[in-house]
Amino acid sequence: MKSPLLPRLGRAVAASFAVAATTLTLTGGASADPAAASVAFKAEHTGRCLSSYTAGQLAWRNAEPDPSPSPVTAVKVTGEVALRNTTPCAPPTRTVAVAVFTAYNGRTAVDTERQSTTGATKFEFVLSVPLVPTPTPVPIDRVTVQVCHTAITPVPEPGPLTCGDISTYLI
Repeated sequence: MKSPLLPRLGRAVAASFAVAATTLTLTGGASADPAAASVAFKAEHTGRCLSSYTAGQLAWRNAEPDPSPSPVTAVKVTGEVALRNTTPCAPPTRTVAVAVFTAYNGRTAVDTERQSTTGATKFEFVLSVPLVPTPTPVPIDRVTVQVCHTAITPVPEPGPLTCGDISTYLI
């Protein structure tokens, strides 16, 4: 006679295994840190003859997770930006894809970083809050990501800029 507890025990073991596998996937195999958080990002822009994208990860860490998290004052950004000619038409010469990352506190931009490429480029940098004008940093509450196209032109006149939609990620 088969025990009715065996199927339940099997489901419980399978569920525990699934939770452990998910935890390992999200943390990259490291132990889970309740103060750490991350989110995947992606932004695209498609023009007449070109398509560009940026994709990657936004990661941050609160110094004190419980009971009240400390403000996030830095966001690590890793990923890539790429420019692709996806149509048979001839794209403008000397075109560049530019990914624009902006960290905000409320309505105020506190840091901006641009990554550009004429092909595909991987990147890693940190958006952070400057300590000036106050010694107490304000928290970053969101990051926006946008991809634009522009032409490489002699300084000081940049080429015209066309951009895709802004993607917003709450921190």
